Amino acid sequence: MKKIVSIIAVAVLALSMLTMVSCGKCEFSGQMDDDKNMTIKAVNADTGDYFVTGTLVVEEGEEIAIDTKLDKGEITVEFIASEGEESIDELPELDGDAAYTAYLSGTNSQAVSFGAGSFMIKPTVTDKASGTVTITVQPAK
Repeated sequence: MKKIVSIIAVAVLALSMLTMVSCGKCEFSGQMDDDKNMTIKAVNADTGDYFVTGTLVVEEGEEIAIDTKLDKGEITVEFIASEGEESIDELPELDGDAAYTAYLSGTNSQAVSFGAGSFMIKPTVTDKASGTVTITVQPAK
């Protein structure tokens, strides 16, 4: 009888440990739908996490709309101008000045205009974050 109770206790402990590990899932990723739309997803993303992704193309008379829905934390998004064709042989400068930097937290929307061009996106978690950010190129209002 004691052996069965011990086995059940170990099984319950193992299941509870697996549950705690799966709840601690961390994710920080971005998805480019096309050259005008991007979604950033954060699930318990750690401070300092970042990535650099594709380019958004902004034409004359267009602006960038940023829709922020963060349950917690802060994300900084840098828009880095990329000159000419991108190639694996000649990578763009990622440490240079960004054309625009958005500091995002909470739930809000903003539209910004900082010129036409192709911009790589570099989101960085500045305070452990969860939520989504949607970036869309749209006609200027």
